[in-house]
Amino acid sequence: QDQVLNALRLYFNQVDGINQITSQRITGSGISFPDGTIQTSAYIPGSIEAYDLSATYPVTATPTVLKPANQRNAQNITYDPATGIFTWEYTGNFSLSLSVNAIASTSGQTVYIYAQNNYGAGWVNSANTGKSYQLVNNQLTQIVYAQSVNRTAGQQVRYMIYSNDAKVQLQTSTMPGVTPTVYTPAIRIQY
Repeated sequence: QDQVLNALRLYFNQVDGINQITSQRITGSGISFPDGTIQTSAYIPGSIEAYDLSATYPVTATPTVLKPANQRNAQNITYDPATGIFTWEYTGNFSLSLSVNAIASTSGQTVYIYAQNNYGAGWVNSANTGKSYQLVNNQLTQIVYAQSVNRTAGQQVRYMIYSNDAKVQLQTSTMPGVTPTVYTPAIRIQY
């Protein structure tokens, strides 16, 4: 019986020790870390969808910013349709999916897409983000650009697009035989 009581006493002393440590680290202000930082909220995921249902969207031979006209489900990421700029409120890892529906009016057309970043000192091309796609003449092609990315608080990102000639455009299409209508947007960017 003494051994059982000693075991219980040892157990409850350990639980009390954990409670003391926890109560010192978890306060009404948040979680206190050994380096002195305080986390005031749980992990905050960010998400947004920017899309454009325009019948056609021209692509030129000069790099231009993709500017989807619509957005929804914005959470901790802002988007300005006038500038095509995404801005992050928090640092984190995000899944990016960028899709465009491209069609060429002549053969030999290629579409190029890449990202630019602004950390406060101006726009710079983002290394290793370039994608190129060879298009088939008069065939609508959905191009998907997907990757896992790290973004920092305050970082701004925009996506550039161009073609080797001005004979490419982006188009919105609809799924046949589906009611209500389901669209494949000319441009869709999701985080």
